[in-house]
Order: sequence, then structure tokens, then C-alpha cells
Amino acid sequence: MSAPTPRSAIVSLLALLAVAVCTPAKAEPVDIVSITGGKVQGVATDIPGVQVFKGLPFGGSTAGAKRFAPPTPPTPWSGVRKADTWGDAVLQDMLLNPPGTFWGDEFYTNQAFQPKASENGLNLNLFTPAKDTADKLPVYVWVYGGGNNHGHASEIEFWASELAAKGVIVVPVQYRTGTQGFLAHPELSKENGGSSGNMAMQDLIAALQWVHTNIAAFGGDPGRVTIGGQSAGSRNVGMLLRAPGAKGLFHRAVMQSNFAGLLDTAFPKLAEKQASNEAAINQLFGKPMTLADLRAIPTEDWIQKKIGLDQKTIYDATTKIAGEHIIDNNVFTETSVNLRRPKAVNGIDILIGSNADERTSLDGDPAASMSLPEFSKFMETTYGRDWTGAYAASDPAQAYHLMLRSKADRAHALATISAQYIATHNPRSNVYVYYFNQQLPGRNNEFYGAFHSSDLWYFFSSMRNEPGQRLWTDQDHRMADIMSTYLANFIRSGNPNGNELPTWPRAGVQPSFIRFADGQAAAMTTAPFPTRDAINRRVVLKQFELDEVALSGN
Repeated sequence: MSAPTPRSAIVSLLALLAVAVCTPAKAEPVDIVSITGGKVQGVATDIPGVQVFKGLPFGGSTAGAKRFAPPTPPTPWSGVRKADTWGDAVLQDMLLNPPGTFWGDEFYTNQAFQPKASENGLNLNLFTPAKDTADKLPVYVWVYGGGNNHGHASEIEFWASELAAKGVIVVPVQYRTGTQGFLAHPELSKENGGSSGNMAMQDLIAALQWVHTNIAAFGGDPGRVTIGGQSAGSRNVGMLLRAPGAKGLFHRAVMQSNFAGLLDTAFPKLAEKQASNEAAINQLFGKPMTLADLRAIPTEDWIQKKIGLDQKTIYDATTKIAGEHIIDNNVFTETSVNLRRPKAVNGIDILIGSNADERTSLDGDPAASMSLPEFSKFMETTYGRDWTGAYAASDPAQAYHLMLRSKADRAHALATISAQYIATHNPRSNVYVYYFNQQLPGRNNEFYGAFHSSDLWYFFSSMRNEPGQRLWTDQDHRMADIMSTYLANFIRSGNPNGNELPTWPRAGVQPSFIRFADGQAAAMTTAPFPTRDAINRRVVLKQFELDEVALSGN
């Protein structure tokens, strides 16, 4: 039996262990970075000190037998991969918005930002200003929009070098869209232990797990991760708030133009959805289609072959059938989807808002009009008999534009009410609301105004004075600097205030928000038309069976 260790030796050993534990690992330069799968090296951006790593894989191929399956790890590589090329977009029609269309001219004119689409699209881009791994910068994981049927992480409006230069790491991520991202099917459920669907959300959770594992090597802090998205991307951010598997992988959320808000959302159930999907797909193809049959369809056929009575592509026809998020008792449960339960998101800070003219670019037509009787009927159906003081049209063109504006006004009311409810029922969460009312220059701006998606240029500070983009003014660049600074502050601390900016009030018992307009930010309690605010607030409260008492937290 050995002699007992002297007390002094034990004390010395414990001291050495304490030093070892407390001494941080040696800071390494952010140059050649080791990540899951291998080593990568980034490239410089247009902003000194900010580099971008393009097309970093966080998942493997989703083709063939892996189509509709949960994401798998990326295939390892040897040597150092130069991350200077955008990764493939996920399967979609990359010609959906050609030049000459509104969206084509706005976001898709520069082919340098248009990758090809494939079933090898589970990758992300990473903009970092970090000099070494000791910087521990906050992280912004971005989820693109596109109706959950298209979109990718390298779109030009997500060029994040200026936002990153404000001291944050920006990580636009990709996820499967359409049928590939959402199909529920009996054979899939059998294959996956009783659940299917929601593959898009599993992709996003896998991307967040990748960030948690790898971001420190890029100078990031896995303990300060914010998720953000716009339109369908914002809806998916709202879904991540509802997904138990994402808990702990992010700490803040940004939701731009989220038409579902943070209140109740209807979710189909797995059993009913997988049965209806199977039946509808069999009818579409005119014969029974097994899972093996769907996986055997060549990738290019999904986008190129037409099917059904209305001759849509296989991708579009089946995407319409598949729908989106469902309660599968895996990604989502009956309990997790209810954000009105007590303290559902307590401790998660949220920034949410909408644009003044959301509908002009989505379903508007500058040449369209609406007769005054049609306008009156629409307004009375929406608001009841007391709408005339809020929306008064003198001619058919104005009536049409006010009809579109009223839909955007309801989106603003939904954001404001959602924020109040979440703030008063989650006391550890800081919640902030914005209203984007900046009119962009050129391209029939009198009609389109602050259209859906236009805020992306400003929050990312991605506008550049180059061919194909709008002729940005000093006012636009000032607005972009203000908005991206607020955003960087929020990503950093959960509070957008600082840098001598106008104070952005927190949401609470009383409605409040920041308005972005004419190159300036101003705190508000109502939008420019208080009467419109009031009637839209009443409609939204009725829709969700709420009242002012419920919003107060009582």
C-alpha cells in the first residue's frame, strides 16, 4: 500500500489544475479554420478586415435515398478548401424571377450572386470581422425568405460585410424548401420512427448545431447567437421558437415581415397530413407512387417536367400538396407550438416588425384600380361600418392603393400586438417593434413605397452603388447605417439602443415602436394614421380573441 500523498502536494496539484482550467486556450488567427469535415480558408470582402467563407457544408447530399430524410453530416474532405465559391442552392427553379420582373430586377440581376441549384444545398456562408479566436463575437444566423419554395443564402441583399464590420459574425444558412423540405408521408414516418415532414426545420436545427460546434474557430461566441429571418424566413424563425430541438442553440430572434406574428398558428396533424399527401400525390401522378418512386425521380425532372391538369412542374405541383409545418410529435408538439402558454419564450429577446407597403410587391399592380363601390365593400367586410374615417379614397387608383395599404397596416398591428403579448407574458424577454416606412428611390416608387423585402437592403447595409441596383441616395445610406447599427446592437446584447441613436422603446403594456422613414428613426406610439392603427388593432384583437387586459399580462 502506497504512502498517503502529503497535504501540501494535494494543494499544489489543485492549484495547478485551477490554473489549467482558468487559463484560456491560446488565441488562434482566423485564417485556415478547422471545421466539421475538414479545413477551410476564407477570402477578403469589399470591407477591410471582414472576410467571407462561402459554401461551408453543414449537411450531406439530400438526393436519391436521402431525399426527404433528416439531414446527415457533411462528407469530409482532405487538404484546405478555399471557401471562395457560393455553395449550391437547394433544389428550386432558379429562373423563377427573371430580369424584367419586379423581383428579378430587384435582387437577381447580378449573376455573380446566383449559384446553381442541386440536392447538395445544405451549406452556409459566414462573414467574420474577427482577428482571432479570442474575439468571441456575437453571431447572427440568417434564414432567407421565399415562400418556403425558393431562396438561397447568397442573394445579393444578404451581402453582409458592412453589418459584420459592426462587430458581429453573420451566417446566412440554407434549408430545403418545397416538397423536399416539408413532405409528410406514411412510408417516411415508418422509416423515421413514427414521424415525417418538417425536414426544413431539421435542416435549420442542424445548421444551428453546426454553429454551436464550429463558430468559436471563426472568433464567435456560441453563447450569443441570434436567429433572424424575413417573410417565410421570419415564419421559420417563429417556428424555431416553437421547436424543442432548437432550445439553447440561440438566445435572440429577429422577425421581419412575419404575417403570422407570435400568436396562434394553425398546424395540421401528422396522421391527417401524411394520408392526404399520399392520396393527392397518387392522384397527381395518376398511379400509386411509393417513397422509392419519389426518390427515383431525377433531380432535374423535379424542375423541368410538367405534370397534372394545370401542367405545373413536379416541384411546384407537389409543393402545393406538401404544405409547410405540421405537428409531428418530433420537431413540434401540441404544447411546443403554443407561444401563448406562460413564459413560452421567457429569456429570449425578440425584435419584430413590418413594412408600410408589404402588399404592393407581393400582389399589387401599378396599373390596377378598384371601383369605389368595390372598395367600400372590401373595407366594410374587413372592418365593419366604421372604416370611412380611416381610409378615404377619391378615385379608383387611390382606392386600390389604400386596399393594399390596409393589409400592410394589419401586419403592423399584428406585430405590435404580438410583441405586447410576448413582452408582458415573458418578463425576462426584451421585445422591440419596428415600422419600416422608407420609400426606396426609382422603379415606380410612388406605387411600391416601402415594399415587402425592401428593408433587407437597409438592415444588412448591403446596398452598393453599382450597375443593376437602385440609384441609392445619401438618405438611403444614412438609413442603412442607422438600421444596421440598431440590429448589430441587438445581436450583441438583446438591446438595439446605443451609439447615440434615438432611443428605441421596449414593447410592454402600451404599444410602442421605432419608425424608420426619410433616413431617420423616431420612437412612436402610433403610425402616421392613428385612426387606421385603431381599427386594425381592433380587428387583430378580435381575430385572436384578445383584449387590452390580456395584453397587459393579467
